Amino acid sequence: MMEDVLFPFSAIVDQEEVKKALLLNLISPRIGGLLLCGEKGTAKSTIVRSLSQLCPGLKVVTLPLNATEDRVVGTLQMETALKEGKKVFEPGILAAANKNILYIDEVNLLSNSLINTILDVAASGVNHVEREGLSHSHPASFILIGSMNPEEGELKPQLLDRFGFFVEVRGSQEPRRRMEIVKKRLTFEENPASFLENYREQEEDLLQRILQAKKQLAKVKISPGLLQLIAELNLEAFTAGHRGDLALAEGARALAAYYGRDQVLVDDIKEIIPLALSHRWRTPPVSLSDLQEDDSAAEDDDSALEEDQSTLQNVPPRTEEENSSPLSKSDEVKEGDETEAEESSLPMEDISTEDQVFEIGDPFKAKDILKPLVDHRMRNQGSGRRSKTRTQSRLGRYVKYRLPKGKVSDIAFDATLRAAAPYQSVRDRKGMAVSIHAEDLREKIRERRVGNTILFLVDASGSMGVQERMKTAKGAIFSLLHSAYQKRDMVGMMIFRGQKAELVLPPTRSVDLAYRCLKELPVGGKTPLALAINRSVELIKALRVKDQDVIPTVILISDGRTNVALKGEDPLADVLTVAGEVARERIQFVVVDTEAGFVKLGLARRIADQLGGFYIRLEDLYEGELASTLKWVLKN
Repeated sequence: MMEDVLFPFSAIVDQEEVKKALLLNLISPRIGGLLLCGEKGTAKSTIVRSLSQLCPGLKVVTLPLNATEDRVVGTLQMETALKEGKKVFEPGILAAANKNILYIDEVNLLSNSLINTILDVAASGVNHVEREGLSHSHPASFILIGSMNPEEGELKPQLLDRFGFFVEVRGSQEPRRRMEIVKKRLTFEENPASFLENYREQEEDLLQRILQAKKQLAKVKISPGLLQLIAELNLEAFTAGHRGDLALAEGARALAAYYGRDQVLVDDIKEIIPLALSHRWRTPPVSLSDLQEDDSAAEDDDSALEEDQSTLQNVPPRTEEENSSPLSKSDEVKEGDETEAEESSLPMEDISTEDQVFEIGDPFKAKDILKPLVDHRMRNQGSGRRSKTRTQSRLGRYVKYRLPKGKVSDIAFDATLRAAAPYQSVRDRKGMAVSIHAEDLREKIRERRVGNTILFLVDASGSMGVQERMKTAKGAIFSLLHSAYQKRDMVGMMIFRGQKAELVLPPTRSVDLAYRCLKELPVGGKTPLALAINRSVELIKALRVKDQDVIPTVILISDGRTNVALKGEDPLADVLTVAGEVARERIQFVVVDTEAGFVKLGLARRIADQLGGFYIRLEDLYEGELASTLKWVLKN
C-alpha cells in the first residue's frame, strides 16, 4: 500500500553523521541510543522512520508528545477491572517498543519525570510498574532515539548524558545539494513505489552489511592499549562518569564490525569521538590529528601493553573502500589553544581610564546559553517559551496525576476511573455506570512554559576597551537579545565600572530599548566586580518581592579581573567570597568570559564555579563552532 512506503534510507542526501550514528546503534544497541539535535526541516524524523523499511521486522514506535505516564509505562486494564473487579496489567508504549526502536520526537518538550522513566527503562531493559495496586515487570529492551529543536529548549545535562551518541543536524548549505533534496522528494511523492524500487538493491546491500556486522561484533576485540587511550581521552575532556568511555568503546567496536574487522583501530576511535563525547566534554580532549600516531597514543611501560602494541602494528590499515565509506566521514575537532597562566589576587590596573563608546559588533547566530529551568513551584502567572513550570492553571499540559491535598478543582478523570474500577463489583452503584468515592479522586499535574527574567551584568571597565573587546561583547549581547525576544523573556541591563554598579535598563520586553541602551554604553574606569554581583542579587530579590513567580537569570559578561575591593583588601578574594554566598540564592548565573590574549588567568571560570553557574568563552557563543555540540554541565 502506498501509505506504507517510506522514504528509503539510502536515498537520504547528506546527513552522513546521522546515518553513521543510526547504523552503529543498529549493529550494537549497547551504545545507548542517539539524540539528534537540530533545526526544523532537516529530515530527522524521515531518517529515523526509514529504518523500519530498511530492516524488515524492526518497528519504529513513536512516542506521542502528549503521552501521559500511564500510557507510556502501562496501567490498569479498565474493561477487566470494571466487569470482573480484577486488576490486570495493560501494556503501554514501552512494551510495544521491546526489541524495536523507541523514537521520541521533540524529546526536550516531555516532562522530566517521564524522560527519566524512559531513560531508566532503556538502561535496564526491564519496565517495573508499581501503580494503582499493580505490580508488574516485563522486558523492554529497545534502541532509544530522540530528536529535538534547540529553539524550543534544551535538555538537562544529566539527561543529555544518558544518550550514547549525539549528532547536531543541519541543512545543506550547497545549492546543488538542496536542489537534489527537493528533486528526490518530489519524485518520491509522485510515485513512492517506483522510487523505492529504484533503491531496492542499495537497501538490500545495506541490510546485509548490517546483519553481517551484527554477527561480526562478537568477534571484535579492543586492545588494552586502546582502552587506555579511551580513558585518557575522557579524562582530558573532563567527562562526568563513565558513560563516555563506554559509548566510545562500543561505538568503535561497532564501526570495526561494520568494516568486517575483528580488531579496533585508532582510526575507529577517532571517528567515534564527536558522536560519543561532544555532548559530554567540558573541554575537547585533543586534536584528532594527534591520534594519527596510533602506536604512541596507547604506549605504556607495562610489558602487556608493549606486547599489545606489537599486535596492533600487525593490524592492516583501513582499506580504500573503508575510507570512502559513508561511515568514515566525520567532522574534525579543533584543538583548543587556551593557555592558563598563574593566577594573581593582586589588584590589577585598568588599561584605560577615559570613557570610550564602542559600536555594536556584527551580530551573529548565537548559541542559546540559557538553560531552561524546571522547578516544582506552582505558577499561575507568566507567559513565554523558555522554562517549564508546574501550574494550577488549566491551560497547562497534563503530564501526570497525584492524590489531592484538599479540594479538587482539576480532576484527572482517567486516573480517577482506574482507581475506582476494581471496586465496582462490590459497590452499590445505584443505577450509575460507575460508583466513585472520595478516595478514588485524583487531580491533574500540569506544566506550561514561561519566560525568564534575564539581567545582563556587563563589565564596562577600562579593560574591556583593550583590543575592542567591548565591541565584540556588544555584538554578543545583541545576538543573545534576539534569542530572548524569541523566547519572550524580560530583559534588563546593569553595568559596572569605576566605583559603582548601575541599572541602566529595568527589565522590559522591549528589544529596541535594550538595543539603544547597548549602543550608548560607555567603557572606562576600574572594575568593581564584587559590588556588581551583590547589586544584581539585590535587584533579583526586589523583583521576587513584586512577583514571586519570576524565574531569574544573570548573564555576567566579564574577563573576571577586578581591582575594587568590597570588604577586605584583596579584590579577587572579595569576589570569590561574594560569589559563594550568592550561590545559595537560587539564581541561575551564566558567565561569559571575555578574556583574550595568549596568557589567560582563568578568573572568570573560577567565579562561575563559585556561583554554581555555567561558564562559556565569548568566542564559543558563535553557532557553528565545534562547541555548538557542547552542552555545558554543572560540576555538581
